[in-house]
Amino acid sequence: MTVNKKKVLAVHLPAFHEIPENDEWWGKGFTEWTNVKSGRPLYKGHYQPIKPYHNDYYDLSKIDDLRHQVDLANKYNIYGFVFYHYWFGNGRMLFEKPAEMLLQTPDINIHYCFSWANQTWLTTWHGMQPKTLLEQKYPGKEDWEKHFNYWKKFFLDKRYIKVSNKPMLFIYNPSEIPNYDEMVTYFDNKCKELGFDGIYVVEYIFPRNPKLFSQKSSAVYEFEPRYSLFFDISKVNLFKRFIVKKMKQPDYQSYDKIWKYILNRKRLYGSKTIISGCFSGWDNSSRNGKNSIIVKGKTVAKFRKYFRRFYQSTRKNISDEYCVINAWNEWSEGAYLEPDDRDGYGYLQAIKDITTND
Repeated sequence: MTVNKKKVLAVHLPAFHEIPENDEWWGKGFTEWTNVKSGRPLYKGHYQPIKPYHNDYYDLSKIDDLRHQVDLANKYNIYGFVFYHYWFGNGRMLFEKPAEMLLQTPDINIHYCFSWANQTWLTTWHGMQPKTLLEQKYPGKEDWEKHFNYWKKFFLDKRYIKVSNKPMLFIYNPSEIPNYDEMVTYFDNKCKELGFDGIYVVEYIFPRNPKLFSQKSSAVYEFEPRYSLFFDISKVNLFKRFIVKKMKQPDYQSYDKIWKYILNRKRLYGSKTIISGCFSGWDNSSRNGKNSIIVKGKTVAKFRKYFRRFYQSTRKNISDEYCVINAWNEWSEGAYLEPDDRDGYGYLQAIKDITTND
């Protein structure tokens, strides 16, 4: 069977370096690795704390550590990174340094795009009572201009991912953005002024997006495993999840079951192009303790089997150009492709074998 060779993108978390805000909120020297190291086993055989291969607790404020990530991605057929982008309004950003270093270092050979993670930051980790750390704001049209002026230097980079000569931009939670359609139209027109054919906006489809999608967006993205947990599993087992949450116990889910939903899904969103999503694993207990969701049963062999079917999918309206894995390095959520001290390079090798040989 001849299979179109899709480009594999991986969600990238840039939070693995120190910033003054985290020093203030969580203590001097805090990075995402601090969360990862705090993991504790909650049952026999539970792989916690998760450890990177050869204790590679890298620092993404260092160009050599970013370069090493890119070299690894290239070696194992990861076409590009979808960088989380934190813009809270009026130029207020967090963790912008890795993407800016990449832009300023043109010899680093990786494709990339942004995912605007538009949400308020709260103290929800480790069972803490919610308290606002940094509010997501939407000041309006003047902020659209500031935001676009920040993006445009990236959009003009030849490594920035384009679809039909349109810069690709994922948006995490469109339903919260006032005048969303008007904003997308503004970005579209500004891209045309730069010589592009518009902007290619991809909406996340998951529970925080109740209206599902906008006609102004070019495509939708099924963000896994949250998509399956909400739209498939929760809807058939709401009572169980209610009890688990009430008792403050981990919500254990099946790796095989979630992949079954991913592989058998036929849901459409009108005529929208679907950027298909999958995941390597999920266990956010190092962040959330007993209020976590832990997907049990993950192995390299299962991932290899399921990813092969995912990669070969001919589902209606599915993009034949891109698919997305959650994630490259969401270590605190147990969603990562980078090598760890249990499975080594197994997940990356599976991707390389399937994208090269199948």
